[in-house]
Amino acid sequence: MRHTDSGGDGEPLVLIHAAVFADWFVPFEREPAVAGLRRISVTRTGYSDPAPAEPLSVADHAAECADLLRRLGIERARVVAHSSGTVVALQLALDHPELVGELVLVEPPLIDPLLPPQDRATVAAAIGPALGAAMGAAAQGDLRTAFDTFMAAVCGPEYRSVIESALGRAGLERAERDCGYCFTGEIPALAAWHFDEELARRIEQPVHLVAGGASPPFTHRLVDHLATMLPDTRTTVVPGENHLLPLRAPTTLAALLPTPAPTP
Repeated sequence: MRHTDSGGDGEPLVLIHAAVFADWFVPFEREPAVAGLRRISVTRTGYSDPAPAEPLSVADHAAECADLLRRLGIERARVVAHSSGTVVALQLALDHPELVGELVLVEPPLIDPLLPPQDRATVAAAIGPALGAAMGAAAQGDLRTAFDTFMAAVCGPEYRSVIESALGRAGLERAERDCGYCFTGEIPALAAWHFDEELARRIEQPVHLVAGGASPPFTHRLVDHLATMLPDTRTTVVPGENHLLPLRAPTTLAALLPTPAPTP
């Protein structure tokens, strides 16, 4: 795992990115509203060279985050995570609760352990074909087709222009280049992950669930379902946004975090 650390004496804020590429939170990190925080942004193993010899489980990713915090001398941190990163964040809170002060979970992924049971088959039918096609393309080494197929299914048709606007042309090209681990490691790890109501009740930290208002109804039902599973939650819906929320609305996302003013 690689990471960047803004340093300083501010409250620690750990950023755990989604699948496909690592730069989802780059625009958020630049926001003045979070300038007073110590921002630790991880690049999870698999999304940087060299690739791991064996894919990591969700618990492995959480353990790497915990090890990093301990190496940095951080006793407790707020964690902001997006999509599949929210799964890592939940596992971090389960396995290393002493390190987590609060969870901010942005657009949790449409996976069975988080979906209400009545939606699981319908979601699988809706996104399963695109996911299968993307994984098939990745297995053939065609990362661009894998990237386009997956991102269009999850984020809608404007994903390329949004990524390029937020990260530049080089950022878009890097996202395509780095997406392979999503299909060889991340998706299998998510498929193997276990989470249920009994485990959810163990997460005592406050959890702020954030969804885009333009996301599909499945996402909103998932968020509502997760809110009933976890002991201490609140929910924010950001109008007009979807799964691209961290790239399209970093100012709004940063404003959701009560932060101290930066020290002059």
